[in-house]
Amino acid sequence: MRNPECFGFPFGCVSVVVVASVAGLLGSARHHSFSLLSLGFVVLVAGIVTSLTATAGTAVIAWGVHSGFTIGASGALRFTAETGAAAVVFAAAAGLGALAGAARRGRWVQRATTIATTVVKDPPTFKVSAFRTPSI
Repeated sequence: MRNPECFGFPFGCVSVVVVASVAGLLGSARHHSFSLLSLGFVVLVAGIVTSLTATAGTAVIAWGVHSGFTIGASGALRFTAETGAAAVVFAAAAGLGALAGAARRGRWVQRATTIATTVVKDPPTFKVSAFRTPSI
């Protein structure tokens, strides 16, 4: 999956909602760190497979869901030390994911550049003697 222009942010949003729902079913209301780690993992993966802007949007949505539904009640955002720490975790996950994604994509660019420069340096040659000149 590598099409950040079209599906990066929706992929992140859907993943955040699904993971937060599963974490809620598994008891993240009592153990907030479970939700924090699972949503942080989603942001990290989004950073690896999507663009930087989609990753930043996913991190903001993850913070809003964590702050509003795991720590808060009924979607009311809370601005506490715990939600501040969550914002730092999501920002770090977004940064690490973006760096890992850039490194991953950079290898492909490097390989393509190597192939292209090899073709330009050593272009295919043709023997002139192999072609017949027309007789007049």
